[in-house]
Amino acid sequence: MTGTIPYLKIANYRSIDVLELHDIKPFSVFAGPNGAGKTNFFDALDFVNSVIQFGADKAIKKHGGFKNIHCLMRNFEAARVFEFEAVFELDTETLTYHLEIHQLDTSPLLEEYILEGGKKWTVNDIFKDNEEGKQAFIRSGKSFLPIFSPQKIHLFNHFRLYRIDPLEAKSPVKDYDDSELNHNGHNLAAVLSRLESNDEIRETILEWIELIVPGLEQVQIQNERLTGSTVLAFKEECVNKAFPAHLISDGTIYLLSLLVAILDRPSLGMTLIEEPERGLHPKAIIELVDGFHEQATYEHPIWVTTHNEALVRCLKNHELWLVDKKQGKTEMKPVQIVDQLASTLDEAWLTNALDGGLPW
Repeated sequence: MTGTIPYLKIANYRSIDVLELHDIKPFSVFAGPNGAGKTNFFDALDFVNSVIQFGADKAIKKHGGFKNIHCLMRNFEAARVFEFEAVFELDTETLTYHLEIHQLDTSPLLEEYILEGGKKWTVNDIFKDNEEGKQAFIRSGKSFLPIFSPQKIHLFNHFRLYRIDPLEAKSPVKDYDDSELNHNGHNLAAVLSRLESNDEIRETILEWIELIVPGLEQVQIQNERLTGSTVLAFKEECVNKAFPAHLISDGTIYLLSLLVAILDRPSLGMTLIEEPERGLHPKAIIELVDGFHEQATYEHPIWVTTHNEALVRCLKNHELWLVDKKQGKTEMKPVQIVDQLASTLDEAWLTNALDGGLPW
């Protein structure tokens, strides 16, 4: 197993015409200016996950419909087809997953196959002796990947995309799903309430909080008697009474949400985080990147977007991807020479010595 995702292709999604990436590290950072297409890249991956989980119709609606999805640089017929391909290294062989969605603007039709050990699997193989079932399945616009094998292609098992909103994360919650952290952090209190019974995760979160936020010694979960809601409270050194979440800084809440996101996760799957540096001190960002390095694996990649030089400074060879837009099209290229630079990586990035992806 190589420890990287050998190949990833996305075509026809918003600012992405054709994007091909090779040898992507388990921890990868996508840096570039506003509007370059970092968010579109993450949304395209989320779109593929939605197609696999719920079918093409629901995925297209979730992402705003054809007008919000297709690439404006393409002619109308080309814009009606979305394409995705990914290559995975398994223990003994290489596996390729290919997906095309035709007729994005009307009745989406999936063209899908898997290459495994010289064998090409299609929906015909899955429904070999059930023509009626195959036709019903095709009409539903669903992917056959979950039927084929939910474990072999780990990229979209338990896929999670986070855009944390501190105001949402501070909110009291009542009767809210606590199985996983919501994409904006809204159910943070509920998830932490569940994690109280997991000694390892609870202690790890507290250790990180104490390390990065000096003086903060305890995170408490409280129940409001009048409303029945679950709320967060924070205990500081030398202060007897815990503070409610709305009095705690956005940066602290944001950090707590990120720690929950990367520690409370299944063994397989991908985690995408938009701008994890928001509201954090540069030293806290450095510690957080150390955590990303520890937690990211081939089976569970962690990819993030950033504008922050402190985060970029912590990166190693092949972990930084520069994102830029040329003639309206999103482009990406990896930085492979970190250990050969005369300056620090962030200085090289900010002075445009790497030729592209500047943060402004």
